[in-house]
Amino acid sequence: MKKGIFLMLALVLMVPQAWAENQKVTIDIKDMTCSLCVISINKALRATDGVIKAKASLKTHQAEVIVPEGFDNQTLLTAISRTGYTGEIQGVASAP
Repeated sequence: MKKGIFLMLALVLMVPQAWAENQKVTIDIKDMTCSLCVISINKALRATDGVIKAKASLKTHQAEVIVPEGFDNQTLLTAISRTGYTGEIQGVASAP
């Protein structure tokens, strides 16, 4: 009986994720020069409502952000600008 309830609960929790697709937004970020820049940008993006995952890279001078389909990407640029950096959307693709 416990297995059946657990299985049913697991299926119910997984179904909404199958309905909504996520998007990966790639953002070019200018003037990042150190690891503190990356930390600031990651913190700002991750604190933005709706962001599922965010990772900035000093090597590529980009951030990759996973958001729900239909998310207003301007919100991401606003979060970045609050840290003192400038971001530009390079691309939006379906997230794996």
